Amino acid sequence: MKLEYWAPKIIGLIDNPNHFKIEKKLIKHCLNLSKKINKGGENWVSKNTYNTLETFNLHTDKKFDELNNWIYIQISEFAKILNYETKYKCNHSWFNIYNKNDYQEFHTHSYNTLSAVYFLKSNPKRSSKIVFKVSKDPTQSDPIIRSHNPLISDTAFYESVPGRLLIFKSNLPHCVEKSEENETRISLAYNFINNT
Repeated sequence: MKLEYWAPKIIGLIDNPNHFKIEKKLIKHCLNLSKKINKGGENWVSKNTYNTLETFNLHTDKKFDELNNWIYIQISEFAKILNYETKYKCNHSWFNIYNKNDYQEFHTHSYNTLSAVYFLKSNPKRSSKIVFKVSKDPTQSDPIIRSHNPLISDTAFYESVPGRLLIFKSNLPHCVEKSEENETRISLAYNFINNT
């Protein structure tokens, strides 16, 4: 039997080779900003998670320039590999600080084309994972899956590895598991639109 695959959900995964050179400086900067900038995401279910959505854009802050430039290159490379238009403009960017019991409910990044999440501070063995889920038709009964298979599974879990960037289409639903550790987890989020 021949199997053909079409319209897969694709996640770009890239580790920043210079992460540990910029990590401490950016963690300190985010923590300082969190004391001065109002929390965003007021319409989220996860009310306690601190974020700067619509209150502060990372891509306008010079202290993030080195990291932002690296991320822009990765976005272009991801687009090029998939034969997408390669010119994108950063539309929004923010950071999230997760403490014990914090989480992020399932959501998409509406009205954008590509999105990215960068793990600035985390413990890959204990920090909450980001979870991607394919939207399912509630009227359809799916076959029972015997074992995990990335070609047919409707859920994918990614560990929060410091310096790792995940790139995905903005309409892909995702969430962050509830934190069960005392260590702070900081992630950066970016949205991109076509810039043609």
